[in-house]
Amino acid sequence: MSDFDEDLLNRHRWVRVMADYSCDGVWDIKGNSCGVEDLPISPALVERLGRWQAQYEAIEDALDEENRLRRESDWTNFSAEGLAIARAVKAELPGWTVFYFDEARACVAYLEGKRQRPSAVEYEILLDDESCD
Repeated sequence: MSDFDEDLLNRHRWVRVMADYSCDGVWDIKGNSCGVEDLPISPALVERLGRWQAQYEAIEDALDEENRLRRESDWTNFSAEGLAIARAVKAELPGWTVFYFDEARACVAYLEGKRQRPSAVEYEILLDDESCD
């Protein structure tokens, strides 16, 4: 990550927790993948994000596109851990805006053929927020 990009992440104090191939699972306000080491979070949370990201790639690698969408239980468990991680990031960075992209909700919406509002699959995590379960 360039110094400019790192400054962008920390200057805006905004992060999205979202897994994808070949990334660390965190994104800046402009949608750029960021290095998890650029977030001022604990080493334990950095490791947890790494395990979660590896789980995403393992699920994706194990399933072809058609079966991937039908294996809701994989995504439900994955998304529950992602939500817990996003809440942990928010707890460690209470002054930051933290968004979470919910892979399970995105898969369900796709399977049901429904066009979802972006807020149905991606939402802000608040310190006292338990409502997005």
